[in-house]
Amino acid sequence: MKFNVQYEKIDKINAKKLNNRSNRNRSGLSGKPGLFSRVGLITVMIILLLSSVAFASTGMQRGDIVRFFNSADVAEGEIIDGDVVSIIGGANIDGEVRGDVVTIIGNTRISDTALVDGDVVNIIGNVENFGGSNSVINIIGSLALGGNIYGDVVQIIGNTELSSGTLIHGDLVSFLGGLDNQNGQILGQEITVISFLPDFLNRLLPGEYPPLPIILILVIMFSVLTHVFAFIFGAIIVTIFSDQFTSMSESVKVDPGRKLGMGVLLYLVLQMAIVTVAITIIGIPLLLFIIPLSIFIQFAGNLIVKIAIGRKMAKNFDREYGLIGELLIGTLIYMLLDILVAGKPITFVMKFFGMGELAARALDRKEPARVQQPQE
Repeated sequence: MKFNVQYEKIDKINAKKLNNRSNRNRSGLSGKPGLFSRVGLITVMIILLLSSVAFASTGMQRGDIVRFFNSADVAEGEIIDGDVVSIIGGANIDGEVRGDVVTIIGNTRISDTALVDGDVVNIIGNVENFGGSNSVINIIGSLALGGNIYGDVVQIIGNTELSSGTLIHGDLVSFLGGLDNQNGQILGQEITVISFLPDFLNRLLPGEYPPLPIILILVIMFSVLTHVFAFIFGAIIVTIFSDQFTSMSESVKVDPGRKLGMGVLLYLVLQMAIVTVAITIIGIPLLLFIIPLSIFIQFAGNLIVKIAIGRKMAKNFDREYGLIGELLIGTLIYMLLDILVAGKPITFVMKFFGMGELAARALDRKEPARVQQPQE
C-alpha cells in the first residue's frame, strides 16, 4: 500500500510537468517564462511616460522665478510653486502662482486665466489684474482691475480703474490717485486721500512705459516739502533764539576758511561717534542721543547759512526783511540748488560753514575768562 501511494504522487508530479511544457510549447516561448510580463511592463511604463509628458505640457510645475533686467513669464497651465520676482523687467502671468508676484520698475499683467494665491506688489509701474489674487499693492503707476481680489487694494500715486467684473472683498485705499469705477464691487471700505494730483501726473505718463516723469516730479515734490517743513521748524527755533542766530549769521562770514575746516572736522567726529557707538552693544542706547544731536547740529548749521544768504541778498537790494524773511530767502535759494542735481554738493558743503560757527562759539565759551587784577 505504501508503494502504491508513492507511485500515485510521482505520477501527479510528472503530469503537472508535462502540462507546463505543453503550455510553453504552445506559446512559442520555449522555456522563457515572464517575457510577456516584461513586455507588458515596458509598455505600461511607456504609456505612463507619454501621459506624464502630455500632462507636463499643460501643467508644468516649477519653483520660484527671479528675473533681473528681464520679464518673468508664467504660461497658461503652468504652475509656480513659489514666488515670482522681477526687478527692472516686468511680469506676465497667465498660469498659476502659489506665492506672491513682485515687480520693481516694470509692469505687471495678470490675465483672466491666471490665479495668484499670494499678493501682487508693483513698485514704479502699471498693473493689469484681470485674474484672481489676494491683495494688490501698486506704488507709482496706474492700476486696472477686472477679477476677484480677495484681500485689500492699495494704490499710491496713480489712477485706479475697476471694470464691471471686478470684485474686491477687502478695502480699496487710494492715495494721490483718482478712481474710475465701472460698476465694480467693493465689499470693504473705499478710502481716497488727495485725488486731484494723479490726473495731472498721469497725463505725463505714456501708457505702458515706466513712469519716469512721475519719478522726477516726486523727487522735486519731496525736496520742496522737505524745505517747507525745515523752514517752519527753523522759523520756530530762530524766533526763540533770535539774538544767537542774528549774531552767528553775521560772524559766520568772518574767517570762512577756519569755519569750514572746523565744520568738516565736527561732521567727521559726529559720524565716527555714531559708528563707534553702533558697533558696541553697551553704546547702543547712546545712539538715541548722538543721532538726534548730529541731525540738530547739521540743521542749525544750515539755518545759520540760510539767514546769512538771505541777509546778503537783502543788502544787495537795499532792503531789510527781518530774521524770518532772511531765512525764507535763504530757504528758497537752498531749494533751487537742491532741485538741481548739480547744486546738491553746494548745499552739502555750505552747512559746514554754519557747523564751524557753532563749534567756534562753543570753543570760545570754554576759554577761561581773564581775571583782572584789582587796582591799588
